[in-house]
Parts: sequence; structure tokens; C-alpha cells
Amino acid sequence: MYANLKCILLLPFVIWLGACASAHHSGPPETAGEVSRTHPEAKVERSKIARLRNDLAALNDRADVAEAGQVARTAIEYSYYLAEKYEVVRPAAFHNILVRVGLKNRGLCHHWTTDLMIQLEQLELKTYQLYWGVAYRGSELREHNSVVIAARGQRFEEGIVLDPWRDSGELHWTPVKKDHYPWQERPRSEW
Repeated sequence: MYANLKCILLLPFVIWLGACASAHHSGPPETAGEVSRTHPEAKVERSKIARLRNDLAALNDRADVAEAGQVARTAIEYSYYLAEKYEVVRPAAFHNILVRVGLKNRGLCHHWTTDLMIQLEQLELKTYQLYWGVAYRGSELREHNSVVIAARGQRFEEGIVLDPWRDSGELHWTPVKKDHYPWQERPRSEW
């Protein structure tokens, strides 16, 4: 009885929050990394893509800048697309609650990681390699997953975290060593 009352009281609030959630794109990028020319924030998006491209290119002097740009465009645009696909409600932690109670189907950090990893693997990267990062592994409430990218031949710890979950589809990136999450590499056999 009490559980039903909680759901009845929570439902209008959830509907209101869902109506306030904004999506960034109306569909998947037509080609990997294509910048929408009609997107009202296209200039900001291009700037963000350039910053991530430069951060990726700086991983080592043998990195391919063109490939770094392709990764940057794909990661940023696909994160926006996933936010729309998941019908994200902000903040990310609240969206997690909605997934766990069955009001949303996807949007936990491992969903973002899986979907972004699949998209990035399709690029068939030559000068970069992908890792799966996990922090607080096994903790029901604290475990966090994300894609980590490094220059080919670099260790996981030398890479950059690509985290679309943290800011609800607005890609966050930072070097593994500088992030506040205690990242560890998840073995490829467990992907």
C-alpha cells in the first residue's frame, strides 16, 4: 500500500522532469562524427570537438590528428544522440533511479559505456586504443564505468576518460590520472 502511494506521488514529478529534459539531436549522426549544421549550438560544439581532438592528439607525438578529430566528433555527437535515445532526465544520478525503478529502460553508466564503445570501435582506430574503465567495482551504489582512450601502445593509466554519463550526454573528458574516480582497467574479456 505504502509503495503504491509513493509511486502515485512520484509519477507527476517524474512526468514534469521528463518534460523538462532536453535532447541535443533528433537522431543518430548520419555519418560517424558529422557535425549538425542546423544545431543551434554548432559553434560551441565545434569548439568542444577541437578541444577534445587536441587533447587526444597530445597523448603522444605519433597520434594521428585526423583520427583524433574523428574520435572527438564521434564521442561528442554520439553522446548527445544517446541522451535523446535514453530520454535522459537530469541529473544523471536521478536518471539512474528512474532506470532502477523501471520508469526508464537505459541510461546507467554501463549502458553509456557499452553504446559509446560500440560506436568508437566501428572507427577501426589505427593510432588509438580503447579501454573500459571501472571505478568502485562491485559497489551497488558507487560503481562507475566509462570508456578510456589512449594512444596505441600506451597503458590504461596514460589515457583519457570519455564519460557521457556524468553530465547527462554532455561528454566529459579528463586524463585518467587526474580524475576524482579511482579508475581501473576492466579486462577486455569482460566487455
